[in-house]
Amino acid sequence: MMKALKIFSAVALSAGLIASASAATSPINANKITKRANVSYTCQGGKHLTVSYGFNAAGVPVTATARVNGQNRVMRYDLNHSDNVSSFFKDARGYRLGASNIDSRNYRKASVMVTEPNNRIAFKSCMPR
Repeated sequence: MMKALKIFSAVALSAGLIASASAATSPINANKITKRANVSYTCQGGKHLTVSYGFNAAGVPVTATARVNGQNRVMRYDLNHSDNVSSFFKDARGYRLGASNIDSRNYRKASVMVTEPNNRIAFKSCMPR
């Protein structure tokens, strides 16, 4: 009886380890937002900007939403222009948000700038409040 209990315990422990290992290696959906966070900024000229960031499970930003020219702009993370130094977001109409590298650990520290489709600066030198 005792030997059967030890074998059963070993099998159960092994099954648990295998299950946790396979869960840990499952791929992350890069476009699935798992965390949202808002940051309020004070910008040059006394302007104020609030940006809502969406992050995936890896802590990489997926979206940045901000009210620009009276409309909410949902800007997607721009993989073609972002790297380990800078993060860029853009929407379908051409509005862009640029910042130093943003992730789920440092998003409250990065300054941002927002430009319109004609490259006119809408918000400049925006520092988190």
